[in-house]
Amino acid sequence: MGQTSLKNGVPIVVSLALVFAWSAAEREYFLHPSNRTWEEARNHCQACFKDLVTLTPENVQTVSKLLTSDCWVGLRKNSTSNFNSYSISNATNNSTNNTIMDPRMPWFRWANGDPLIFQNWYPGWPVFRSSLPNRYYFVCPEKASLETAAPETVTPETVAPGTGTPDSGTPATAIQATGNVTGHLQETTFATATAASTPSTPSTPARCKITRWPDEAHYVLLPDFPKPDKNYIEDSCVAMLSFGPWVERVCSELLSSICYEDRFFGELNVTRKTSNSSILTWRSGPGNITHYRVEVTEGDNMLKRNFTTEDLTFDLNSLTPGTRYSIQVFAVKCTRDLNPQEDTFYTTPNKVEDLKFTNVSETSVFLNWTKPAGNLDFYLIKIKNGKQISSKTEGKEVRDLIPGNFYTFTVLSGVGDNSTRSEESIVSRNTKPGRVSDLRVSRNTHHSLQLNWKSPVGNVSFFRVVATINNKPPVPQNVTITEVNVTGLPIGSKITLSVTALVNGNIEGDSVTIDDYTAPGPIQDMNLSSTDVSLNASWKTEGDSSSFVVELLLEGKVDQKLKTHFSEITFTGLKTAAEYNVTVYAFNGHLNGEPLTRSIFTMPSPPTKAKSTYQDKSSITFEWDPPAKVGRVTYAVGIISSFWGHNVSERIENKTTHTFTGLKSGTKYDFRVQTVADKELSTAATVSHCTDADKREISLSMMCSSAEPLLCDGKATRDSVFKQLLKHFNEVLGGNIFWTLEELEPK
Repeated sequence: MGQTSLKNGVPIVVSLALVFAWSAAEREYFLHPSNRTWEEARNHCQACFKDLVTLTPENVQTVSKLLTSDCWVGLRKNSTSNFNSYSISNATNNSTNNTIMDPRMPWFRWANGDPLIFQNWYPGWPVFRSSLPNRYYFVCPEKASLETAAPETVTPETVAPGTGTPDSGTPATAIQATGNVTGHLQETTFATATAASTPSTPSTPARCKITRWPDEAHYVLLPDFPKPDKNYIEDSCVAMLSFGPWVERVCSELLSSICYEDRFFGELNVTRKTSNSSILTWRSGPGNITHYRVEVTEGDNMLKRNFTTEDLTFDLNSLTPGTRYSIQVFAVKCTRDLNPQEDTFYTTPNKVEDLKFTNVSETSVFLNWTKPAGNLDFYLIKIKNGKQISSKTEGKEVRDLIPGNFYTFTVLSGVGDNSTRSEESIVSRNTKPGRVSDLRVSRNTHHSLQLNWKSPVGNVSFFRVVATINNKPPVPQNVTITEVNVTGLPIGSKITLSVTALVNGNIEGDSVTIDDYTAPGPIQDMNLSSTDVSLNASWKTEGDSSSFVVELLLEGKVDQKLKTHFSEITFTGLKTAAEYNVTVYAFNGHLNGEPLTRSIFTMPSPPTKAKSTYQDKSSITFEWDPPAKVGRVTYAVGIISSFWGHNVSERIENKTTHTFTGLKSGTKYDFRVQTVADKELSTAATVSHCTDADKREISLSMMCSSAEPLLCDGKATRDSVFKQLLKHFNEVLGGNIFWTLEELEPK
């Protein structure tokens, strides 16, 4: 930081100084080489820019780079923005006020009113008066008298700045002040005084006696007037030398100048955009704008239009659909373009034409359409489920659809920035339904077959079932469920059966076909036996059947299906405690016999890892792991308290947790769980657990008597009695209920 001295009441910064930070808008700087006076330069800057340049530590380097010669800047010694002011009330007319400038604060503000936070004077500048005045500058009211003060009675200590009364002494010869300065004199503000004559001796100050004031005479001191220096300029303007420092120059001297202007950031809006029109609106520019120039660019083509300052809107017409337009609006000021207001937009593209399907499968469709007039950058395909696909060509395969589902496809044309899209073109239809699965034949009789299948993924309205017998015309039937009993068949015949899924009345999927036979005869005397994981079946049949089909069904569904040449078969890897149906039919060549079905439960396997998962004062929740390979199962659960004689048993289905309620607090309960299969029970999984204790404190007092009194007072005696009590309660209560025994210290 540079050093500061005070001369003639003016602070002088002799090196680069930053007083405080100053923020401003983003500014642009313009060098004008034409020579002008300071006033002419400022007028030009205010007319075509904002003002003469204001220098700060942040912009001084930028401005210096523009200099080619000495230039005016926006700083003037006696600019009205530099001074404080005060008023003096006229004794006879309080309505008249005159503003008087204080010369003690030159170069205090820039021409635009910004504070002077930075100075960079060339050595020897600025130039001040040769000597300081002896006193401050004051003003006498109208018709007050100027007097020469006696040196021994008028001193800075006896007369304060502003108004005041000297301690003693009589005023000397009065000299009448000239001028007609009116107003009320303020103690804390200062201004320049002008008198008809000055004291004859510079070292003797003058004072002003105010005779109009009613109470008593008041006096103020008038200054000495020093002679100016040789290079002193009374009303100077600041010029910046080509290499940066500042000097004072006579304001009428002709120099180049630097103007500044805050960068203009406008706002251009494009509204009511259609396929061939839009409306532009923009913000007015600052200062003396002569006109606005609008430039509309489409590719290599440009449209230019000029508008007056009153017209801030432009209707664009005859535009091309789906086309990108770049807009720039220039505010023109003194033939100079300000920072442009800019925007880009697309016109709305036209809708596609002749949208149709060219191929439909179970999970995809292929769409085709015709390119519309105008421009576009892509096509957007929207599907009812929210999925969107883009395309660059006039055709697209849409994949990953649900078979048999009804879809609405919407195709729009779009532009590069996705800001606007065309109207919708829409087509709808079902995808092809899927193929049925797991088609099988069961319940073969002499004259009928039971046909079952699984519905395909997706949507199906109904199924068409067709039975073909020995190349005779098929007999179709429609069903809405996934099974059908085909009857009226000849015994022992080969039957070809097909199932086709349909949607929306007539949209067919691919057919699934199976061959089977009517049965030759029934199975007799079937016997079943089981373990917990296996099942054995044996049977007899009429006739000379050498092969058999055995089906094992669980919960109505085929679990296993085997072929054998023997009349006995064992199924393994079964679910424990599960009810299985065994169906057997014979076949001889292409003939299937009538099936016979029997059912049996596999033996129950015990559950495992019984444990308690929660307890409170009146309930306990137990949990266990089910046996391996178990299906829908029933468990027998029970709980016993040997202390209270409490015994509860229940049956639960398909759960591996159970809560017993209404229990005693602080009690041990023994839990058991068994798997139930028909009337059979597995071995039990057990665990014990206690309810939370509802603690109560019971005090026992015992009196000790002994021929030897000291025995009752001994710790050994107390310990012996405590151990006997502890043993007794263990025998009576044990671990069946919660209890503790604590010895209290004797009082």
